[in-house]
Amino acid sequence: MKINTTIHRVGLGFLTALALVACSQAGDGAAAEDGQVTESAESGMQDVHLGDVAVSIPAEWVPTPESENTELWPEGFDDAESDPAIRIRVAPYTMDTPHPDVVESALALQANYEGTYGDEWERGERSKEDIPGAFRSLTADFTYVGDDDADMVGRWWFMTDPDTYEVWTLEISGEADVLTDDLLEEIDESVEFDPQD
Repeated sequence: MKINTTIHRVGLGFLTALALVACSQAGDGAAAEDGQVTESAESGMQDVHLGDVAVSIPAEWVPTPESENTELWPEGFDDAESDPAIRIRVAPYTMDTPHPDVVESALALQANYEGTYGDEWERGERSKEDIPGAFRSLTADFTYVGDDDADMVGRWWFMTDPDTYEVWTLEISGEADVLTDDLLEEIDESVEFDPQD
């Protein structure tokens, strides 16, 4: 498999420390069936739900095998059934904070100091976004060197649930020559926070 499938887990003590940081920060505010394909568009994209997140991805992408999912990232889609070069996945609420930047910092610390994404992980641009349906939202780009020394690119979307203040994370990562800027931006424009009853 080309993409790094290391289990991403944050220790309880680490989460507790970050939760305390979150509580000290000033702020202005205090889930269709998972993985369901809701429609197929003529553009060659399919609309799917990953938990409470709606996103459009290429029509040929397939659900990530259950054996590849983790406790933190319980579901996703791959660009191929075997040896995928791109994976998109979702992490439901994992920390006791309504602040997307705190969750991003936790994942960045893991990536930097625990090597959860492989070698030479680097944080890229971070920006506050207006993701439809989210109370707060943030995107953060990153790069790293994956399996087989492939240059990898990725993006996180962080979305705060306006009712529960839980932060959901959508992640995409893939080989830089496959996950092109155009494809990344097309997916980016489709992301919505859309809880299902």
